[in-house]
Amino acid sequence: MSAIVVYASQTGFTRRYAEWIAEELGCEAVPVERADAIDAGACDVVVFGGWFHAGGLVGKKWLARTRAAHPGTPFVAFAVGATPPEWTDMVDEAMAREFPSPELDGVERFYLRGGFAYERLSLPNKLAMKMFFKMQEKQAATDPRAAEMLSGMRGGFDGTDRAAIAPVVARVRELAAAAGQLPA
Repeated sequence: MSAIVVYASQTGFTRRYAEWIAEELGCEAVPVERADAIDAGACDVVVFGGWFHAGGLVGKKWLARTRAAHPGTPFVAFAVGATPPEWTDMVDEAMAREFPSPELDGVERFYLRGGFAYERLSLPNKLAMKMFFKMQEKQAATDPRAAEMLSGMRGGFDGTDRAAIAPVVARVRELAAAAGQLPA
């Protein structure tokens, strides 16, 4: 099987997932900044991982552009965020927004919980997070989810879990097997 894992990561949580997935698949994990040098059309499956930032998926432009250039190549995507996966309404809304139809129809997609490390943020993102914290403080008074999110983010957390990649890896293997490249 010829696969590649391309990822966008700022604080390391998405990179960790990308490296775990690449290890399981026996392929390389490449930062999105170097991904334009890759011939995605030569791969049996392309895996993309990005992180949610201010409601957007970082790296989505690369995913959309590359998928459009290689419509016959299967793509599997994972999005990493701080939202607990059991908050399915919020996760589903973000995933639907960031993987719009028809642009990204057919891209298999998964949500993986990342973490939050304020000290690893860029200066502009630190400033944006200070504003976010102020906004969350107001909401936390009446919204238990906002209070929980604020508490977790203020202290920082690592919600990555290697076991969470199992469905991503399984789907990549299924797609490769369907193409006659690998037993399922």
